[in-house]
This record gives sequence, C-alpha cells and structure tokens, in this order.
Amino acid sequence: MPPPFFYSDALLRYDMGPQHPLRPVRLRMTRDLLDCYGVLGSAIEVAAPEMLDWEEAAETHSRDYLEMVNTLDGGEPVRGMQRYGFGGGDNPIFEGIYGASLLYAGASAQAAQALLDGDQVAFNISGGLHHAHHDRAAGFCVLNDCAVAARRLRRKFARVAYVDIDVHHGDGVQELFYSDPTVLTISLHESGRTLFPGTGFVEEIGEGAGEGFSVNVPFAPYTTDAAWLEAWRAAALPLLRAFDPGAIVLQMGTDAHELDPLAHVCLTAHGWLEAVKDVRDLGKPIVALGGGGYNLTTVPRMWTLAVAALTRTDLPDAIPASYPHRRVGLTTLTDHAAPQVGARELDTARRFAANSVAEVKELLFARHGLTE
Repeated sequence: MPPPFFYSDALLRYDMGPQHPLRPVRLRMTRDLLDCYGVLGSAIEVAAPEMLDWEEAAETHSRDYLEMVNTLDGGEPVRGMQRYGFGGGDNPIFEGIYGASLLYAGASAQAAQALLDGDQVAFNISGGLHHAHHDRAAGFCVLNDCAVAARRLRRKFARVAYVDIDVHHGDGVQELFYSDPTVLTISLHESGRTLFPGTGFVEEIGEGAGEGFSVNVPFAPYTTDAAWLEAWRAAALPLLRAFDPGAIVLQMGTDAHELDPLAHVCLTAHGWLEAVKDVRDLGKPIVALGGGGYNLTTVPRMWTLAVAALTRTDLPDAIPASYPHRRVGLTTLTDHAAPQVGARELDTARRFAANSVAEVKELLFARHGLTE
C-alpha cells in the first residue's frame, strides 16, 4: 500500500476568516496538484482524518485550555478568552474552532500511528501548527499537532527528532519538550530579532535533563539558499545524525520562500527542498507535516515537491494543464529565477548564518560527541 496522505475537505473548516493570511484553500490546492500529477493513489493514498481524542490532547495541552477551546466552538466571545491567546488578529475565534482543531491534530496523530504500524512516511499538510503552547493559542495555532505526533511516536521509539524548516521559530514545540532529552527539537528560522515569535536564539538549548536537546539556527533577512543550506548541513544535520532518532517529525513550512509575504528570508523552492531530501536520506520513518506558507503560488508546488521527494517520485517540472488553480500563476514546480538580493544584504546574511553555525557548534557539538 502507498503511504497515507491524511486529507479531507473537512480540514478546510479551520478557517480564521477571509482577511486572515492562513488560507485553508492552500490545502485543497496542494491536494489537487498532487491529483493532477497522478500522485494520489500511486505514490500516496488519501486517508480520512479523524478527530484527536480528548485524553490524548490533554497530554499536550492543559485541560482548562481545552475546555476554553470547546466553549469557543460556537464562535462567540467568552470572558477570559484573551488569557488563552484568543481574540486578536492572529487568533480570531470562529464557529467550529474546537472540532476543526481536533481534526487537524488528529490527522497528525494518525500519521504518527502509521509509522508505529510500519509505514516509512505519512503526511498531514494541514498540520505543522507549531506555535500553540501548553495553555495558549499563538501564531494562528490552536493545538500543537507537532507535539501530539512526537508524543505518539514516543510510544514506540526511544528517541524522536522534530525538524522544523518553517521561517518562524517552532517555539511551541520547543517549549513543550524543553526539559525532555528523548525529543530533539531543531528549528531553522528567521531570527527572533526581526520576526515573530521573537524567540529561537542559539543559546536556547534546553534545560534540566533536556539541556543540549534544543537546537536553533537563526538567520538574517535576505538569507538565500547557499547560506541556509550550508548552515543546515554544518550545524543542525550533524546533531540530528548524532542523536540517531528512531523517527522524525518534519515540519515543512514553506514561508522561507522569497515570495512569502510574512517574512524576509529569500529561499527558492528547490533550495528549501534540499533539506527535505537530507532528512529523507537519513533512512528514518518520517511524519511529514505542513506549516506556514502564505503565498498561493508557492505553497502547493513546494508541498508537492516535498511529497514527491519523500516518496521518491519523479515529477515533470511543468504544472499539468489540467490543474484547476493555474490562474494564480503556477507554471512550474521549481523556481527559474534567483532571488534579487543586494550585495550588502547578501553579505550580512552570510555573516549572520556563519555566526549561528559557530555558536551552535560551540554550545552543542561536544555535548553530542561531535568535533568541528
């Protein structure tokens, strides 16, 4: 059987409104692109998502918080909801918020279960909502499905790695495992000095028993493929190999692309994809999640590229003529022009990345038995 790709149009109900940057249509656009390429039913098999069980949700989130989300399901404001992160522009409430959140989180738990049952890869592009905290919504994220998937994997695997290539720091996941040496969290992201959530500095390495098991590689605005990949391969990938996890949760946010409107890093689709391939080539079972991505000309093709890479499927670069969303400007899977970055900005970004690498090595390599 092909590996499972958890999807149904019910996932589009996680909808924070027409003015919100997290547009659920990007999920349908990705599913349709995979279908037009003939990937569905051959390289992957669509599987129906199911809502996460309350008790499993409570392994990651406080019961008070889950009760508040449940209370907000009618879409009406409730006294005290601001304390739980709701009501602002980032996290507006909407009718059905509780069920919609449990559904995308449940799909990530199912993807993790697929690995426990023997699959080598499983997908939930509706997941990857890495900013949700133990008792607070943040950054468009209500439930932290990434942490849910990692905890489910821990039922079988002694060590689990979480790798996050979203342009925003995976702060919620880091926080939830900050003192846990069995889960290595790695985040590559634009520096918190210039981007939400304002965290993810190299010195955030964990605490207590988990000290040394949080890895952060921050980047400056205008970082391009070469510096990003060099830092990934010089600093983060060696630590991932040394940790030798039994399974990996891969958060594949596409918002580090140069065209994304919410950040300032300037990757290409194929540069970003190299990190996905590096994770694949470790030969570990992978739960592949979605994440950020707010430009509709980049998200579907980058996730399609990732699905193809993780299933070792060759796809032609030209978007099929049958694709129903071509009007938004999708013509090829990969980019055919390099980002236009000034020499000064490029040099600054390269220096920043090199400093991040040096700091990661100084703080973490010896702890994991690595040398320069």
